[in-house]
Amino acid sequence: MTGRPPLAGRVLRLARKELQETLRDRRTIATLVLMPLLVYPLLGIVFQKFLVAQFAAQTPLEYHIALESYEAAIRFRDAFSQGNRLLGRELEPGKPLPPPPGEPPEPSLSFLYPEGPATLDIGAAVREGTADLGVRVRPLDDTDHGPVQFTDRGPVQFELITRQHSELSREAREFVEERLHAVNDAFIADWIREMEPDLQLPVTWSPTVVPGEAAAAFSLATLVPLVLILMTVTGAVYPAIDLTAGERERGTLEALIAAPVSRRQVLLAKYVAVMTVALLTAIANLTAMTATAFAAGLEDVLFGQSGFTPVMLLEMLALLVVFAAFFSAVILALTSVARSFKEAQAYLIPLMLLSLAPGILAMLPGLRMTLFLAAVPLANIVLLARDLFDGRFDVPLLVMAIGSTCVYTAVALLVAARFFGTDAVLYGSSGTWSDLWRRPARSQSMASLPQGFLALAGLVPAFLLLGGIPARLTAWPLSARLVASATVTVLLFVAWPMLVAIRNRVDLRSGFGLNGASAWAFGGALLAGLSLWPFAYQLEVWTLSAERLRVLVELFRDLEAELQRIPLAVKLVTLAAVPAVCEELFFRGFLFRACRTQWTAGATIVATAACFGLFHVLVRDALLFERFLPTTLMGLALGWVAHQSGSTLPGMLLHVLHNGLLLSLGTWLNPEQHGWLSEERQSLPAWVLAVAAVGVIAAAALLQRSRAVPTPRPTTVYEPTP
Repeated sequence: MTGRPPLAGRVLRLARKELQETLRDRRTIATLVLMPLLVYPLLGIVFQKFLVAQFAAQTPLEYHIALESYEAAIRFRDAFSQGNRLLGRELEPGKPLPPPPGEPPEPSLSFLYPEGPATLDIGAAVREGTADLGVRVRPLDDTDHGPVQFTDRGPVQFELITRQHSELSREAREFVEERLHAVNDAFIADWIREMEPDLQLPVTWSPTVVPGEAAAAFSLATLVPLVLILMTVTGAVYPAIDLTAGERERGTLEALIAAPVSRRQVLLAKYVAVMTVALLTAIANLTAMTATAFAAGLEDVLFGQSGFTPVMLLEMLALLVVFAAFFSAVILALTSVARSFKEAQAYLIPLMLLSLAPGILAMLPGLRMTLFLAAVPLANIVLLARDLFDGRFDVPLLVMAIGSTCVYTAVALLVAARFFGTDAVLYGSSGTWSDLWRRPARSQSMASLPQGFLALAGLVPAFLLLGGIPARLTAWPLSARLVASATVTVLLFVAWPMLVAIRNRVDLRSGFGLNGASAWAFGGALLAGLSLWPFAYQLEVWTLSAERLRVLVELFRDLEAELQRIPLAVKLVTLAAVPAVCEELFFRGFLFRACRTQWTAGATIVATAACFGLFHVLVRDALLFERFLPTTLMGLALGWVAHQSGSTLPGMLLHVLHNGLLLSLGTWLNPEQHGWLSEERQSLPAWVLAVAAVGVIAAAALLQRSRAVPTPRPTTVYEPTP
């Protein structure tokens, strides 16, 4: 009698079976083989067209200038060259300086004039498009408008003739006028120095250029990592749906779960199969991309002067392995919850759209990999692949990017293992649209998990639409706009979830956590509210670079000046108290208790904190993505307070104190005496952090003594349908 085969052997055999079934499907083969064969040649054509257009933009522009005679052309050319030299555009006549790197070359002039004693009809040449600009040369004392005599070099007048409604003709005139102005300005300056040598101008200046790194221009190479990653995702989508929701629809998943193999082993085998297909898709795309680049002659443009070396190939494959592992786990986590093929597709379409945002963000010129971006899924891999193409990357950030992606992969697999093959997925009904509108037959103590996330899903687009309206009311004084913004906050964070709660017969007191709490809880919240702000401030100092800080200071300078004129009481109510109370009612009240109906306390605290942080970064303060870490950590603290106290009220006290202190410090203290309050945002003194740490420890001790109210499980009875 033989023992059970080893775990690895069982998983590999299951994975091989799943992989064989997947690769037999022609839709998978089409994604694996046909898509790269079609997509990359088309991309090659687009890249070639882009390069041709870029090359055309770098070709020097030539303006055609019509003059009446050869002598007129000589006189005009001398004046033009003198202006060019005065502007620093050429060293000697007819030899312009090369343009700075990244800038188009200076336009050149082509002169049209008749041979011999004949004259040219300048107006006709410009009107017919033969010339872009006509120049008629006359002496300043010429009264009969006869032909100019070139026997001297006295003052002269240039009549510039342009073609109406012609942009090119207008640009040629402005180009010439700039040089002629330079000649006159130099003449006036020389005359003033000769006549008034002691004359002092009221304002003088001298430019100084310090070394700096030029902003990177958009490069086609930034598109390559994004295209490869999106194509890898495409290869993993269909197998993941087919091996989970598809098998459930066909009725084969139940038999597989009933086999003498654990659910986690089955899930691991399916994960290996999906990841293998994703990697095969990545290899096929990488091969097709390389072949297209060499066939179209784009290897230097896409891969640099060194070309696509074997080392670069191995680096790209390693990154694609990491990314395929991550995205396969995320897709499996979503499809494991789905009860049908259509439901799985509905889950994955928003995921694909969300995946575009960080990928496109990583294509922005001049964007560098930072510690924050190294932890952002998808963006970290795209930025890392771009840096590998450029031959420059930071090893610690590389480790951070790969390590964070591996952590996200493990979390996604744990989520998938939690739901895969459960009775709710295997035997639960798919439901109909009427289920969304059916009211419970009796009241609930708190909202269900779907109802909580339905409220969150409605809040996000509503805030995007309504949240920016007060800022656009520029005719209103700032205080009125602040009140309008606070009103919008109340409507969205309080009225909207209350409407959802009333619609679903949720008890408002228990559903929003408005029950009382112990004095220990309020004391701990009071201490935490007074002690947490230094750590939130210090985190922002660490995450904001000096350059980014200067940009934000300049961006909000006018708003800061306006806020200084608003009474402190108005600012405390509209910017501190109202947002804090409303956000606590929603995130730690309605949503927190909805999550507790199915999740553990730890999972609920983490999930609501992540939603809290993402909402502030993606919706409320889209320009301040550095606030994600401090806001999420604040959300974790508020969630723990809500769990320990069993009420939303202590968290409100903490949140109001935290916001109010950060808002008031600039009013109470002098920035000149406290450097950390200045625009440079210096780090806090060590003694402030030490005192704050003691306060946080004391607050945690008080909250630990508070007794949390147990979270009941809601019971919902639906009215029978006729």
